[in-house]
Amino acid sequence: MADGIVMYIFLFISLYFEVFMLVSFLRRRPTTALTSSDQATAHDPKVAIVVPCFNESTTLAATIDSLLALDYPHDKLEIIVVDDGSKDDTLAVARTYETDSRVRVFHKENGGKHTAMNYALARTDADLIGCLDADSIVTSGALRTVTPIFENPKVAAVTPGIHIKRPENLLQHMQDAEYRLGLFVRFTLASLGSAYITPGPFSIFRTNIVRQTGGWRHGHSTEDLEMALRMQEAGYMIANAPNAIVYTGTPRTLRALFRQRVRWSYGFLRNGADYRHMFANKKYGNLGLIILPTALLSIGIAVYFFVHLVVSLLQTGMHQITRFEILGFEFHPSFNTFYINTSALWFIVIASVSIVVGLISVGTYIGTGKRRPPMGTVLFILFYSMIAPLWLGTAAVRAVFKTGVRWR
Repeated sequence: MADGIVMYIFLFISLYFEVFMLVSFLRRRPTTALTSSDQATAHDPKVAIVVPCFNESTTLAATIDSLLALDYPHDKLEIIVVDDGSKDDTLAVARTYETDSRVRVFHKENGGKHTAMNYALARTDADLIGCLDADSIVTSGALRTVTPIFENPKVAAVTPGIHIKRPENLLQHMQDAEYRLGLFVRFTLASLGSAYITPGPFSIFRTNIVRQTGGWRHGHSTEDLEMALRMQEAGYMIANAPNAIVYTGTPRTLRALFRQRVRWSYGFLRNGADYRHMFANKKYGNLGLIILPTALLSIGIAVYFFVHLVVSLLQTGMHQITRFEILGFEFHPSFNTFYINTSALWFIVIASVSIVVGLISVGTYIGTGKRRPPMGTVLFILFYSMIAPLWLGTAAVRAVFKTGVRWR
């Protein structure tokens, strides 16, 4: 009985949050001042884009080429490539671009992405500073879309619209659906003043605010999440420009995906512990009262449902084995609408899944102008619901014991 009540409560919370996000999107989208503009500013600020790289020789050239193709005044664009102690030909590839006056290349001992960003921060006088991971490429109009948003003095950072670069296998197509959902979530959180991640692919910051707040930190291997929480803590806002399109690489194997998501989840939990004073704190508005607590609770909900499903499957299996031992094997397939499960539980589950599909469709429309969800949507809903609790549970255990995670 108690287990059933808990399940209904968790399902209601999940459904409520989905509806809350959808209603917030519909209500705020036409009037939000914290979303993208396609008009150039009267004064183009100087922008430095940092490309921190470690053993990225195979992808670095495409990244730099995309930055050089940006539609932005040459004298206002600076591309800073920081080789963070690579062991391959990354530095040699970067050096071939030094003939372009916009490109500066540096080499330092390996210290992690945050040290590479701070290395570049100390060597630029740009008004805005951004990051582009060395496995990502940006569209030519992306920077022109971002810079006008900084006319709003409350905005300290702007995040882009992140898409998957050429999904090939089934796993990447499922991630494509996930990233479309992410487009919706990032857009809506920004409109609520509650964005808590500034992802590596082409997030742009006010340079003076980055310096004032202490530069980039290790952030438990998620410096982008720590930076966002620190800026929100300081009272600044993070906007979103979904039309500033960037394409990024994603894991091709389940093992690589698992490692990446354990790192992301671990980073949220550990940074959440560091910034726990923001949770359920009305001082931080929607972020403190709704978004952060719900994000934390969602991890527990996902793990709970996974454990509940595994236990139910084991119990059903044991029951069928016992039944077979007593009665023998009998199989009489039949279908009767009288036995269709019409419990409220299934209606909630179906409603929740339907809304997720709807949100993926909205994210697709925000990012591409198309309405049809990507081909990996069904597999994303079925498959991710099974494997996501595994990396969430792993990250939770590591966060409790503070074991840390490896970037690679």
